Amino acid sequence: MYRVVRCLVVSRVPYSLGTNRYSTGSSTFATDKPYARVSDYYAGRSVFITGGTGFLGKVIIERLLYNCTEIENIFVLIRPKKGVSTQKRLEEMTNVPLFTKLKQRRPDDLKKIIPVEGDMTAPQLGIKSYDQETLINKVSVVFHSAATVRFADTFKETMDANVGGTRKVLNLSKKIKNIDKFVYISTAYSNSDKLIIDEVLYQPSEKMKEIDKYYENDVPNIYAVSKALCEHIVSTERGSMPLIMVRPSIVTPILKEPLPGWADTWIAATAIYSDMARGVMTIMYGNDKNVCDLVPVDYLCNFIIVAAAQKIPRSDDIPVFNFSSSSVNPITWQRAGDLFLKESKNLGYNSRVPNKVLQTESKLVARTTVFLCQYLPSILKDIGLIITGKKPRYLKDSRRSTLLRELMKPFSTTSWLIKSDNTQALIASLDENDKSIFFCNVADIDWEKYMQTFCLGVKKYLVDGKVK
Repeated sequence: MYRVVRCLVVSRVPYSLGTNRYSTGSSTFATDKPYARVSDYYAGRSVFITGGTGFLGKVIIERLLYNCTEIENIFVLIRPKKGVSTQKRLEEMTNVPLFTKLKQRRPDDLKKIIPVEGDMTAPQLGIKSYDQETLINKVSVVFHSAATVRFADTFKETMDANVGGTRKVLNLSKKIKNIDKFVYISTAYSNSDKLIIDEVLYQPSEKMKEIDKYYENDVPNIYAVSKALCEHIVSTERGSMPLIMVRPSIVTPILKEPLPGWADTWIAATAIYSDMARGVMTIMYGNDKNVCDLVPVDYLCNFIIVAAAQKIPRSDDIPVFNFSSSSVNPITWQRAGDLFLKESKNLGYNSRVPNKVLQTESKLVARTTVFLCQYLPSILKDIGLIITGKKPRYLKDSRRSTLLRELMKPFSTTSWLIKSDNTQALIASLDENDKSIFFCNVADIDWEKYMQTFCLGVKKYLVDGKVK
């Protein structure tokens, strides 16, 4: 299933942090205490991660183990599967190229990962009482990244998993005896009704408060509504628990560490650019000036780890960090696509990689181009397959690409300015050693070089790896 993110609105007011200061107006971060290294914060600590079996979660786990060598344990919520134990699922989770470097350097560190059987939709997360006690007594940091983005799910299914699941994780976290940080990983598009998105919480609209009405009929943008409500829930129901919120934009394959180009799922951007390179997508909605807000997953995960390590006073104020590139190092959909296609030809991605993918804001132009340049050639190719006794597949591929283009339309036709002053201020506050180990400044990314890495990774790990 291709994954795509589009969102709505949420909760509250700007914040200040007393002696620790993140400024939305100027990129400053100050503290009156001696500098503390990020890895030192995690020494002797145990953390709990939801969504650990997903793309983002796996990279957080690997980066924690590799760079925070004295971390105690990483408890990972793993949904049970019929006939497969949680331990077996954990082995499958770590049996991917992402963990190769860690296995070569410190293979025993993988033993620090402790599977916790559970389900985001089950009462009390489906966690057994003795596992709950372990989490309550041992954990001090919670990373909540689990969310369903399956568009085939009904509204109720999505709400149960995302909103209901978030409330359950929050309630469990409030019971943890030595909780030092609850890190909620949201999305920059939870406020997509605004073209300029600040690092603040917004009040939910009256329409969103009337949530019972949504259960009566499925509505589009289900993921958007659920993430917006999740932000409101964690900000209003956390009690006195220290909370930070990280809002990433469009998450893409690894740029640097531990494995350049690695990805294990067809998230939005990987699917779009792969279809372009294969000649399946010949046109997109939008224009050549619209910004494509990409962030490499390793940069994002490093920042999440850094942000969680900061001292947050127990107050009503909630630090919000937009992790995005549009305000500090923007790239357009057109340029990113052109760079991907250029590298596709160098790699022999496809025998007929197009020179350019067209951009249009006209439905008529888009549909005409799709029919003439995608559907007709696909039909002719399928006829050839049928004649030779093979199963037709090209038209099905073109239809899937059309669906993906429609799902991505809100992104490719809109240019958001996602401000990241708090994020940049926090990065600037790191010493040179931590900046090197936990590299996370998207302002430093060379997009031409990254799109080469991006393309190589998609071909090697997704296309050639036959990831569905």
